[in-house]
Amino acid sequence: MDYGLSTMDWRIVVDLPGLSAAEQMAADERLAREPIPTVRFFAWDPPALSWGFRQRVPTWLARALRSAQGIEGVERPTGGGIAVHGSDVSLSVVVPRRQDRSLEALMQAVCGSAAHLCRSYGAAADTAPHQDCGGQITYCLAELSPYAVMIGGRKVAGFALRRYPQTWLIQGSLLVRPLRGALRAAMPALAVQRLEGRAVSLAEAVAEAVTEAGAAERWGAHWASWWEDDFADCEHADDADCSHLRHPVLNLRNPC
Repeated sequence: MDYGLSTMDWRIVVDLPGLSAAEQMAADERLAREPIPTVRFFAWDPPALSWGFRQRVPTWLARALRSAQGIEGVERPTGGGIAVHGSDVSLSVVVPRRQDRSLEALMQAVCGSAAHLCRSYGAAADTAPHQDCGGQITYCLAELSPYAVMIGGRKVAGFALRRYPQTWLIQGSLLVRPLRGALRAAMPALAVQRLEGRAVSLAEAVAEAVTEAGAAERWGAHWASWWEDDFADCEHADDADCSHLRHPVLNLRNPC
């Protein structure tokens, strides 16, 4: 079947918490092996720390996973730094590979959909496509990256990409509420300080209660229309408008 991304039918999955961190990533890998346009939204319970594909696990993280009660750890199939889960909505987007498909437009559409979600709650969110990470990311939400969504100069979401034989897998996370206490306690004080200064949750930005379940449901309900708007805009834009995404997406270690 020829999936034209601006008009295709999406398989949309909104998963309730309950899977372990390893099961969540295994679910994404299974989806990535099927050339069916799919987006999966999910939350993490128990909370978890994840790290990018083949990234070296720092000593503090290995120690925290051994000693912390109720916190899991898992390697993601995509790249990027350490991500915190338990008060976020994560999403996984699977797109069939096609020679004429613009990777720039894919990433712009995913970032754009996250910005649309934030704006639907009243936050002045925008994508930050020109931000160069300048090297490997350590903490996803605390550092600049090419595929990010910002609110008031602070990062609320980030994304990374990996190529599979028949598909592209895009994974990302949007911080809905402030870090849970167990995660704060498990992380180095400097990492927590950086996150508090450079990241912002959607609930903090709009100064009202927002839940992961509510955000996931809203994102899923509007996914197709938000995707189509942003994907079409970038597909028809001049190359210069999306050229900032051209090179990094080919690297599965690319930051989130």
